Amino acid sequence: MLPHAWGVFKGQRYGVGRAPAAAWFQLPCGSANQQLQSKVIHMHSTLTRLAQAGVAVAALTAGAAVHAAAFTAPTQAVLTLSSDITQLLTGATFSSVGDATYDASSNKLSEAFTAVSLSSPSAADFLGNTSASSGFNLNYKTSVLSITNISYSQASKSLSGTLALDGSVKYTGQLLTSASASVSENFNAALGTGYLSTGQLFLTDGAATAMLSAFGLPTLAFYVNTAKSINFGTFAADVTGPTPAVPEPSTYALMGVGLLGVAVATRRRTR
Repeated sequence: MLPHAWGVFKGQRYGVGRAPAAAWFQLPCGSANQQLQSKVIHMHSTLTRLAQAGVAVAALTAGAAVHAAAFTAPTQAVLTLSSDITQLLTGATFSSVGDATYDASSNKLSEAFTAVSLSSPSAADFLGNTSASSGFNLNYKTSVLSITNISYSQASKSLSGTLALDGSVKYTGQLLTSASASVSENFNAALGTGYLSTGQLFLTDGAATAMLSAFGLPTLAFYVNTAKSINFGTFAADVTGPTPAVPEPSTYALMGVGLLGVAVATRRRTR
């Protein structure tokens, strides 16, 4: 910033910081003087644009930093098997696979989501994925039916995954759906808080057919519809994320310098 001053140039007075931007540095006529005046005005314009750009860059940098760390995967996703399904499968046992855990006393399968897709703070577009190699096994006699690669979509209120019998994939797609899902009032992706849970889950047509076929049972419509009518359980996700990132002091300093530059430029233009 040039200091305010009055002086004499070839016998004439000139002022710094007194006139509008287009003529704030007045020099007497003459090609050399006019060229110098043009260069000074150009420098003033360039500094103004740089100051404005500094504000924009600082704001975008701060916003990007906050957005990037605004949300992480929920720490816990739980599938609770209903008493209907456990009683129906008398003689069968459940066990966890990979990073998942299974509590036989409560029939709860717990697993952490490894990735979450969420484009807005609301839960409407919540989509969580677990590890492809994690899930649970249904052990019956000498056969093992595994359900892995589980994901949940709030938009369709459904759980998807892969069904395999003794290591051979039998079905991949939507496994269970629910007619309802509730979300806690404090659900906020930006803050990483909240809890969502489904109502009763039921097998989809494709999953019911695949499971019946896997165990050598008839896949006629009557049997498929019967399997689909059984309450499989409920699903819940505890959404826990980090505190939103705070811009670094250097970011604030950059914003401050940029704002100061714009303020000075604006003040000069209004004089």
